[in-house]
Amino acid sequence: MIAFLAGTIADKTTDAVVIDVSGVGYLVSVPTGTLAGLGAVGDDVLLYTYLHLRENEIALYGFAEPAERTAFLALISVSGIGPKVALAVLSALTPTLLANAVATEDVAMLSSVSGIGKKTAQRMILELKGKLGAVLGAGGLPGAGTGTGAAATPAAASALAEVQAALFAMGFAPVEVAEALVGADAEGNTAALLKYALHRLGGGA
Repeated sequence: MIAFLAGTIADKTTDAVVIDVSGVGYLVSVPTGTLAGLGAVGDDVLLYTYLHLRENEIALYGFAEPAERTAFLALISVSGIGPKVALAVLSALTPTLLANAVATEDVAMLSSVSGIGKKTAQRMILELKGKLGAVLGAGGLPGAGTGTGAAATPAAASALAEVQAALFAMGFAPVEVAEALVGADAEGNTAALLKYALHRLGGGA
């Protein structure tokens, strides 16, 4: 297992980076967000990595933070999701947004990712429930994670779903909606949650 790579950037493509480690170039596939934050050719870089081994395939996947790698490993544990699809998910959603989407059973958010249909999104929710609490951390919806806090009541969950639907109807993208609701009161009513989300979407948070 190659846990991480530390070296200099030798080359960058649209979805991968070549890292020069003591004269050896490692081709590493990375999420688009990670790629954007890596810097230019010649810059020093450290990536947390996962070595994927199959009979006819050896591939390295890299991540800016351990939480990204943890989320990636959780994703590829879901039946039907391989490394490329997992990478697409993490290119569209941060680990916190992914954990929130799973915790709140947000099928619309997950199925907005290229390559993820409604059935796959539902399977992700089913198989990842309880596995992403450490990734979610303190930035997610109170009570939405597992292990700490109380679960949201059915009424609160309904209010959250109503607000999400309203924001979708206003034309906001699933990722924008998820980000707007991060940190919201899990027991809040529809009006309060909508006010909170619109405040964040307006840049006031």
